[in-house]
Amino acid sequence: MDSMLLLLIAFSVLFLVIGHALLIKKCSKLTNELEPSAQSLSGELKDITSILDDIADLFNDALSTINNSPIAQTASSPMESILSGLISSVMTPKNHGNTQEPQIGEVHEIYPPTLQTENESN
Repeated sequence: MDSMLLLLIAFSVLFLVIGHALLIKKCSKLTNELEPSAQSLSGELKDITSILDDIADLFNDALSTINNSPIAQTASSPMESILSGLISSVMTPKNHGNTQEPQIGEVHEIYPPTLQTENESN
């Protein structure tokens, strides 16, 4: 019984060592396969970064025209620009809708129908 347990442990350790060696071999091949796709992904991220910079510049320009005053100091982040524009638009009062009284039309009353009982209908 005791020798059988040692044999089982020895086989388990042997399989773990072989599995570990195969895993290392596959991982070394995987880095060679992933390098070209990583380079293309890096190029795409640079394109996205430039697009996001253009969008941030557009937001900054739009906020400066909304405020009707040029921004003296460039905001440190696009979120700061958006937040300052939203705060300034909330602080200025705006008139929405029609200020005239709505004309009220004629009011009609609705009378509910009278309920008939079984005795009345017979």
